[in-house]
Amino acid sequence: MADHSGLLGEALFALATLAIRNRGQELSLTAVSTLATAERTGPRRLTDLAVNEGVAQPSMTAVVTQLADLGLAERRRDAADRRVVLVAITPAGRRHLRAMRRAGASVFTTLIDKLPEQEAAMLAAALPALRRLLELAAESQHGPRRPPDPAAADG
Repeated sequence: MADHSGLLGEALFALATLAIRNRGQELSLTAVSTLATAERTGPRRLTDLAVNEGVAQPSMTAVVTQLADLGLAERRRDAADRRVVLVAITPAGRRHLRAMRRAGASVFTTLIDKLPEQEAAMLAAALPALRRLLELAAESQHGPRRPPDPAAADG
């Protein structure tokens, strides 16, 4: 299985790279990831977001300022400690993420539609394993949690 794991990993990496390359360029990957984190975890301190994204706090301040200027995120006071500022995703930010996910998915949909029916069926059969990979990735980054269901984000 180790041989297959390496080949599968390379194929998935190449596909991820393709999706990233074909995404909109209006936001950096860090900005998109920050929005996704705020969507998944709720309002967070700027310092927590900086640690999560692996950037310095001044860089995260610039990212959050850009997101706020675009109306995709907002700064809020923490109800428990009014001195603390939290960063939260806005409804426009959720819509933006949903549109980006759909655009990224369309890259794959176009390719899948070009596959012979048997190969497309093989991909469909792999869907539970792919969803489990997403769960494992989320657990390794944030402890045991379920990632958001892409189907639920469409509504």
